[in-house]
Amino acid sequence: MDRETDSMAAFAPDIGFNLIRCRLAGTETIVGPPTLATLAARSSEYGVPLLWPPGRIGGGTFAFGGHDYAYPLNEGANHLHGEIRRMPWQIAALEADEERGAAAVAELRLSGEAGRSGYYPHEVVLRLTWRLSGGRIEGALEAINEGKDIAPYGFGLHPYFAMPAGEGSAELVAPVALQYSADADGVFRRLPIRTPLCEALGDGLTPDRLPADVDHFVFHLEERARSCRIALPEAGVQFRFDFDEAFGYLIVFKPPWADAVSLEPWTCVSDAFNSPLPAEWTGAAGLRPGERRTAAWSWRVEPMTAAGAAGMAGMAGMAGMAGMAEPAPTKG
Repeated sequence: MDRETDSMAAFAPDIGFNLIRCRLAGTETIVGPPTLATLAARSSEYGVPLLWPPGRIGGGTFAFGGHDYAYPLNEGANHLHGEIRRMPWQIAALEADEERGAAAVAELRLSGEAGRSGYYPHEVVLRLTWRLSGGRIEGALEAINEGKDIAPYGFGLHPYFAMPAGEGSAELVAPVALQYSADADGVFRRLPIRTPLCEALGDGLTPDRLPADVDHFVFHLEERARSCRIALPEAGVQFRFDFDEAFGYLIVFKPPWADAVSLEPWTCVSDAFNSPLPAEWTGAAGLRPGERRTAAWSWRVEPMTAAGAAGMAGMAGMAGMAGMAEPAPTKG
């Protein structure tokens, strides 16, 4: 808690170290679960699920580094969003001081999964720090391969940013460059292209103007641009969401079960290891023995000026929607 700024954060370490509540500068920023039992049963649908790997893997199978992998089918015929979002993390440290704020650090050792045939037989340690300071929440992940073999690497966040009911003028701004289109099996086989939806997100558009024929959209981010905004003019605030260049992709998703919108930074696209596209277009990567990878992100609440709110509304009105659904991605 930071009483001076009316900010607080709450976590569920036993269910994926999920950030289930986050109030910043008096504004609730995250839609959390109604109960922990709900979160345990639907761990990808509330709070800030941690995804390893992000997205769907058709049939749960792929090959990488000379190994064949068989991930559990947890969504029909697919594997969805990894298993760390369900697993208990161990709290390693709790910190608080006047300068750096309050922090919770937790670890997850994936070596215990080696006994499950075909599923991630690697000695990988994940260490995550959440820090609340001055009305800002920050997250930082370290992934360390302590084993002898290269391990498939893919990480993503799935924050459910709160969009209060009746906030019809809310707008999204994201620095997306190109949009992906998946085949019917969910695999990306075509290079992404610039679409009207990319243009509109760069200028700002209301979530209700997202094409309704699909439930999520996959984008390649602009080079060196990693800052998104969610403006809530009726509340007079906006969320500023920043993340580092470890994330090359952004997924935009409007859940039907919550007053929320997800802007999801991922290090790779769905089913990256089954895609025939070059790794620079899918993010498919490995974590070598002894290698350490990091990823960091943060968000905060900022006041909107009257001029800023008017400008956002104007940009939404200018964004043409003709042809915005091209290319048509598969349903998520």
